[in-house]
Amino acid sequence: MQKQKLWSVLFAVVILAEVILVLVTPAAGWGLPKDVSSYGFEVDNLFHLILAITGIVFLLTEGLLVYYMYRYSFEPGRKGIYVHGNHKLEFAWTLVPAVVLLFIAFAQVGAWERIKYVSRMPEPDHVLDVSARQFEWRIRYPHSKPSTPEAWAKKLEFDDVHRVNEVHTWKDAKVKVYLTTRDVIHSFFLPNLRIKQDALPGKTIPVWFEAKQANVKREGDTWLSGYRYDEASKEWKQDPDYVWELACAELCGWGHYKMQGMLYVHESKADYDAWLQQAVKDERYPKP
Repeated sequence: MQKQKLWSVLFAVVILAEVILVLVTPAAGWGLPKDVSSYGFEVDNLFHLILAITGIVFLLTEGLLVYYMYRYSFEPGRKGIYVHGNHKLEFAWTLVPAVVLLFIAFAQVGAWERIKYVSRMPEPDHVLDVSARQFEWRIRYPHSKPSTPEAWAKKLEFDDVHRVNEVHTWKDAKVKVYLTTRDVIHSFFLPNLRIKQDALPGKTIPVWFEAKQANVKREGDTWLSGYRYDEASKEWKQDPDYVWELACAELCGWGHYKMQGMLYVHESKADYDAWLQQAVKDERYPKP
């Protein structure tokens, strides 16, 4: 085998290894984080659709690359044939991506409407004010459900409860978040709820979600995340898949790496209310 052809074999081995890695990733538990959102499956379906399309294109283009590297490896005295100016070929590789992008646009519009359009957001059971800053998340909770969430989000109330890097709600609650930033652009990211929304200076951006599972265990006056309720034993058991992170997904400065919080989903509204009353008693963060 010519030395030049060894490069094509090396490329083929690397591509094959990448394909195998993608195929075994779900079985190894290295795929997407656990989905606990009411609309998470729609986001996952779009992700897998786009992955399938790009994967097929990747295999096609890289397969042709390997083939031509092997078939037409360097030979002294042989001249290459250039295809620049082939309008039919240029038209084909312009039209095909355009059709694929148009298909993806139509495939995602339904999910985008349900998740992002303010007019399609359901009436909230719970409202939160989330304010990002370098480098933390400040969450404000109403002491009782406000009659007008939009008005509450614009004005601090004397009995509001404040927490840093802790998002609390309860299972099956339709939650509306009013997202702002006090300085630069941040990105409100709850991977297990399939939410990612930029916080832009000068804007209040509504976001909604509904968590379908709980991850909070109560021990006295303390609430711990990272637990799941086991129906067989009727007990709460610690599970790393139930540690649900709040992260900033936008590079926002030197401390971006530490802008992390936790999502606490209580089993019931009664349990959430108990936490809220305890939070009122031991408010440990200064109000802004």
